[in-house]
Amino acid sequence: MLAMRNSGTSISRGGVAVGPNGMAGYRGGVAVGPGGAAGFRTGVAVTPRGTYYRSTAAIKGQGVYVRAGQLPYYPAFRPGWGARYPGAWYPARWAGVAAWTVATWASVAAFTGGGGGGGYVAEPINYDYGSTVVYEDNSVYINGDNVGTAEQYAQQATGIADIGKQAQASTDEEWLPLGVFAMVQGEETTSNNIFQLAIDKQGVIRGNYYNALTDTNEPVFGSVDKKTQRAAWMVGDKKTPVYEAGLGNLTNDETTMMVHYSKDRSQQFSLFRIEQPQDEKAGQ
Repeated sequence: MLAMRNSGTSISRGGVAVGPNGMAGYRGGVAVGPGGAAGFRTGVAVTPRGTYYRSTAAIKGQGVYVRAGQLPYYPAFRPGWGARYPGAWYPARWAGVAAWTVATWASVAAFTGGGGGGGYVAEPINYDYGSTVVYEDNSVYINGDNVGTAEQYAQQATGIADIGKQAQASTDEEWLPLGVFAMVQGEETTSNNIFQLAIDKQGVIRGNYYNALTDTNEPVFGSVDKKTQRAAWMVGDKKTPVYEAGLGNLTNDETTMMVHYSKDRSQQFSLFRIEQPQDEKAGQ
């Protein structure tokens, strides 16, 4: 059954959800584009604003191709990375290729539970954009509940990221690697945008952003809101864009995410975890 919103749009709990301008966005249905045209072959209707539905199978399948295309970037984020890219972030206590370590929810919860961090002892909150989190009629819905306007949601992400940027977090303290991720738009199967992320016991996020197209590296600053488990971060000195994903989602091999370009323009992307190849591990 459809629950009607103002302006005649609707959101479905199991079928097709039609959002602003006829753009589909909820779980379980076919993505419909402007004018009623169906989305691309896997049911994706890519929109420059808001969210759109993608099945778990489609994202996992895409990940196979994305990871295969990331081989040239595997030497990244080693202790010597800073010598090649001055200003790159790397904790003093890390050894070898620790940045590539895969985090689990259990390791994140245990790590943040000590040192006054408060911990993330509850079950992870799933931020699956286009499914559990949906943009519609300039509002954002989480599991069907209206949590505010799209502008408010973006401003919250900016606030979370800025808290982390202002935090006095030293590379001498303990940091838990969250891993290395390729950021991908739509159904693309290659990426030039690589994030390496880590978290401290207080929920501060640090890491690096490597742009393979320009061969440049910039540090990442952000944090995690302990109540909502939203992770948000910025790159270098830039105020925008702000990148966002659920903390629990960052322990998965692939996840949807949001990129907030401004308070009134947010776009859905995907993050794919990339791991160090076995032959690289053997030689470390």
